[in-house]
Amino acid sequence: DPANNRISVFDTAGTYVEGHRALGGYVITPWPGGFDDRGRFYNYGVDPAASDGFGLVLVGYDETLEPADTIRIPQRTGEGNFFELRSERGRMRAGVPFSAGVTWRFVRCTPYIWFAHTGDYKLFQRTLEGDTLRVVSREFESLPVTGEDIDSAIVRLEWFTRQGGKIDRSKFPDNKPAIQNFYVDDVGRLFVVPVTTDELSYRVLDVFDQAGRYLGRIDLPFNLSGNPRSIFRRGKLWTVIRDELDVPYVVRANLGIPGSTERGRARELGGG
Repeated sequence: DPANNRISVFDTAGTYVEGHRALGGYVITPWPGGFDDRGRFYNYGVDPAASDGFGLVLVGYDETLEPADTIRIPQRTGEGNFFELRSERGRMRAGVPFSAGVTWRFVRCTPYIWFAHTGDYKLFQRTLEGDTLRVVSREFESLPVTGEDIDSAIVRLEWFTRQGGKIDRSKFPDNKPAIQNFYVDDVGRLFVVPVTTDELSYRVLDVFDQAGRYLGRIDLPFNLSGNPRSIFRRGKLWTVIRDELDVPYVVRANLGIPGSTERGRARELGGG
């Protein structure tokens, strides 16, 4: 319960057992925490060192669900690109669509963190202690942000404008980033959603093996769900799709991991 900074524990029958304090601060969806394979719990918290108050840390909890470790999350450097609304109730932000940034995934099986600079097709594997283990990159061709793209994005920001937020069209970038999103499966393979044409948006996956070698591309017959987040496990994909009546369905699909190698590259790094 991030709004109340609380972790609730339930037994296997769904009965409430106990509650614990959590170092939250604001609501994030999809929620980025979870348990690692050793059974240790991780939640997000607010980074007290962030100058704008919106920085994140990953907090590790011990067996009694007391905060034990604080892990810094990779942040975008420089001034963020967002629309901001300030009021007596506080402030609200909406990211400028098509802006490059940093996105990350906490990988429970190791644990470690993968993060991506979305403006460049570049992903980094990092330990929780901050050592970079591997860098994965791939060539890409950037797509322009059109006036039609901006008009559609403004429609999707109605939740922000309805509350009094203002949209400045001059803040939209000229070009789209390289990466929309990425996922990591249970054995450490990367599934990257590249920025493509609208017709193929969230229907294409670039696949990399555990060592960062490019295996090929998967074309999906449906769109991936970003929220709830799609799950990649045991060579299968679980995602939510909606039919023409907007009824949601959970889909399980065999991925058929490709085995070809081309164009992608990875380099392994030492600690530090």
